[in-house]
Amino acid sequence: MADAAKQSRPKGTQDFLPPDSERLLRVETEFRRIAAAFGCREVITPIFEHTEVFVKSSGAASDVVTKEMYSFTDRAGRGLTLRPEGTPGVVRAVLESRYRLPCRLYYVGPFFRYSRPQKGRHRQFHQLGVEVLGEPSPEVDAEVIYLGADFFRSLGIDDCTVHVNSIGCVRCRPAYRQKLVTFLTVHVGELCADCRVRIESNPLRVFDCKNESCRRVVADAPRPRQHLCAECGTNFEMVLAGLTARGLRFELNDRLVRGLDYYNRTTFEYVSGALGAQDSLGGGGRYDYLVGEFGGPDTPGIGFALGLERTIIAAPQAPAPPRRRLAFIVWMSEAELAPARTLLDRLRSQGIAAQIDYGARRAKAQFRSADAADAACCVIVGGDELTRGVYSLKDLVTGEQTEVPADRLVERLRTLLNG
Repeated sequence: MADAAKQSRPKGTQDFLPPDSERLLRVETEFRRIAAAFGCREVITPIFEHTEVFVKSSGAASDVVTKEMYSFTDRAGRGLTLRPEGTPGVVRAVLESRYRLPCRLYYVGPFFRYSRPQKGRHRQFHQLGVEVLGEPSPEVDAEVIYLGADFFRSLGIDDCTVHVNSIGCVRCRPAYRQKLVTFLTVHVGELCADCRVRIESNPLRVFDCKNESCRRVVADAPRPRQHLCAECGTNFEMVLAGLTARGLRFELNDRLVRGLDYYNRTTFEYVSGALGAQDSLGGGGRYDYLVGEFGGPDTPGIGFALGLERTIIAAPQAPAPPRRRLAFIVWMSEAELAPARTLLDRLRSQGIAAQIDYGARRAKAQFRSADAADAACCVIVGGDELTRGVYSLKDLVTGEQTEVPADRLVERLRTLLNG
C-alpha cells in the first residue's frame, strides 16, 4: 500500500490532461492578450531562487517564510527555495540584468507553498502576474487594478468585485503601527498564538488572521486608512478617482493589508462569490521600497498575482477546449502505407496537424485511434482512390464523407480545420 501511495501524485498537486490542459492554456493565452494590450511583456524567471530572495522581500516573520516555503540545500550547500510568489524573482531579474526602466512585465507559471490544500488552492499552483516598475503615478495603480478586472470580465466572471485599501507609507505608518500595537496589547489575551507573535513582528498581519476571536478583536482596531498622511490620502483619492472614471466596481476594505512586508499605500484584491468562503481570485499592491531592499535605487512598483486554478473555477463555464484541428490518415492496406506516410509528411510541411497509426492493420482500428486522438477528420488512402487521384475525406464531427481531388486536399483541410 505504501509503495502504491508513492506512485501517485503528491498531496496538493494536480494532473492536467486534455481537455483540462487545453482550458488552462486558453486562460493563459487570454491573460497574455490582455496584459500585452496594457503594454506588458513576458518575463520568465527560475522556478527556484536563493532562499534569501524571499526572506528579504516577504519578511522573515511572514507566514510564507516561516510556514509555507519549500526550501532545500543543494549539493554545494546553497540554500534554495521553490518560488512561493512571483514579485521577488522579477525584481531580482530586473536589477541583475539592469533592465531598462520604466518597464511593464507579466509572468505565467507554477508556484509552490506548503499549505492545507483546499478548493482552488494547491501546494503546486499556477499564477498569472503583472509587475510595473518605475511608474509612481496613482493613475498607474488604477490602470493595473483595471487590467486584472478586465481579464476576469473577458472570461465572463461578472460577479468579480475589487476590494481596495491604503496602508500608508514609511512616513505615516510608524505612528499608526504604534497605535495598533497599543490596541492589540490590551486585547492580547483574546488573540491566537500566531497573532501574539505578530504584535511585535508585524502587527498589520493580525488583520489577515482567520481566527474568529482575532477577527472580533480587529473589528474595533484602528484602521490604516484612518491614519494616512496628507500625501498618502491624496494619492488614494486619485486611485479611487481613476477606478471610478473607468466605471470599475470596487469596495473599500479597511481590513485589506495583504500578507507580505513589501507593500505600501495601495493594496487590492479581486473577490468572487463563485468560490465560496475562500473568495479571493488574487490581489496585489504597491511596493515602492522593494527594489531598495534588494540594493537597487529607489524605484516605485506595483503588481498583482492571480490564481489560475481559482479563475477557472470562478468562470461561469470553464473555457471550452479548442475545436478539433487534427487530420488522421487512414491507410487501407500495406500497399497504401508508404503513400500514406508521404501524405502525412506533406500535410505537416504545409502546417496541418496530422497523425497516423502505423500499428493498426485494420481500418476500423485506425478510426478508433482517430477518435482517441480527438481528430477532426480522417483522410482515407485507398488503392482505388490513389489510382483516380483522389482521397476520401470523412468529417468526424458531422459524419459526412466526400471525395477530394489530391491537388485540392490541403485547401479543403485548412477550411475544415480552421473554420
